[in-house]
Amino acid sequence: MSARHVFSKWKKSQALQNCSLKRYIPETARYNYSRLEEMLGRHKMVYVKPDTGTHGKGVMRAKKRADTSFQLSEGVSSYSFHSLDLLHNKIRLRIGKRKYLVQQGIHMLSHKGRKFDLRVLVQKNLNNQWEAMSIFGRKAAAHKIVTNVSNGGKMETLSTLMSPHMSKSSIRQLRTELNQMGLAVGRQLSKNYKGLKELGLDIAIDKSMRPWILEVNTRPAIYVYRTFNPAAYRRILRYAKAYGRTK
Repeated sequence: MSARHVFSKWKKSQALQNCSLKRYIPETARYNYSRLEEMLGRHKMVYVKPDTGTHGKGVMRAKKRADTSFQLSEGVSSYSFHSLDLLHNKIRLRIGKRKYLVQQGIHMLSHKGRKFDLRVLVQKNLNNQWEAMSIFGRKAAAHKIVTNVSNGGKMETLSTLMSPHMSKSSIRQLRTELNQMGLAVGRQLSKNYKGLKELGLDIAIDKSMRPWILEVNTRPAIYVYRTFNPAAYRRILRYAKAYGRTK
């Protein structure tokens, strides 16, 4: 049976909110003026992202400043507004009729001045059991608010990115936690959506070393492992062929 895909970020977020994984999920809501106001009041920073879409396209970041003005960032551009109404109007202009979400902003760690997140890949193996395959980091390009490799982000190892922030033993513990998290997400989403075969979790680590699941992709890129981690790539490709993603 070929792999199933779930495109709605909202649906996946809701499925993970209703289980023990809830503690890893940032507050997320359908975008509207009231939700923007509420969440900026609580978190001071939020991300506004399309409900469906890939590669970080259409993602914006809104901040509430101490002087009560607002900032909106998109790509390498940034805009300032003196009222929430003006900020909302700008966002609505960008959104059009598309469905968007507003998500609690996570103050993710940096490496050499660049923000980064982590991609955790899990797959169904030949026994149809979820298996943790690989973890790598994605470091944002200069002045970008998204870390996607397709948006100029750079792949790095978990150890490279986390070494300035924690000890080797703590990194090993984090790796174990992330892999377990990936497997738990696979099992949970499989209850809601039969036929899932592969998942790519985008995970941010905040300054207290707490992991947050920003997004779950049901059709993660696998070609990026070809040169970054050839051993993992061979296993990933083997499983992908078994469930029909590649020939």
